[in-house]
Amino acid sequence: MNSFFVSNANAKGPGFGLFSLTHIITLCVLGVISFFICRYYFRASLINRNKLRVILASSILLLEVFKDIVLSITGQFTFGDLPFQLCGIGIFIVAYDAFRSNKTSRELMYSLTLPGAIAALLTPDWVTNHFINLFVWQSFIIHTLLVSYVLMRMIAKEFQPQWRQLWRVIVFLLIMTPIVSILNRQWHQNFFYIETPVAGSPLEPIALIFGSFYILGMVILVAVIWLVMYLPWIVHGRKNINK
Repeated sequence: MNSFFVSNANAKGPGFGLFSLTHIITLCVLGVISFFICRYYFRASLINRNKLRVILASSILLLEVFKDIVLSITGQFTFGDLPFQLCGIGIFIVAYDAFRSNKTSRELMYSLTLPGAIAALLTPDWVTNHFINLFVWQSFIIHTLLVSYVLMRMIAKEFQPQWRQLWRVIVFLLIMTPIVSILNRQWHQNFFYIETPVAGSPLEPIALIFGSFYILGMVILVAVIWLVMYLPWIVHGRKNINK
């Protein structure tokens, strides 16, 4: 219990370990939970779908607020706990989408929030913390709900990713990245991980390969990820045109 209220940033390790049995079992359990959320949404009426979107978006937002309140009470809150990471911004994108969904929110969720949240679950930067910890489970749950929200809408065929709409995402990044870079310098943080990569993440080999051109490596990585994510939809669209 001495470790229960220790923030992820203050954890000294060794924690539960990346891709340890504990980590893998946790991912499996969270995957089952996500499956049932998506299944319920797919079978739900329009009214219940609207309710579930609001419930999930509100829960995600409240979990983030709850974390900051506890961190403040325990004297652990820092600028790094503000929601300026990709998934932190995804919280507000999902909240907006739950009430006023549009092309921009849907494309941002698919191209940024979904891969960002999945990457966070697979290579979490909170593995150095104790497994029985409030902030570890807040992190696991909030990222699982982000993934579930996007997947359930896609499985219900409420939107289909459009590569032609990626310009919206690029404009968003062109606006946000300089802002985040300034905040990083002012607050000595690592939002968007544009300063240093997370240990064990795909960004770590990118930093080793590209060195001082780390940002360029990140851009190439994002382009490759988008190619993999959008190529099936492009092929699917062409098949429909041929039919």
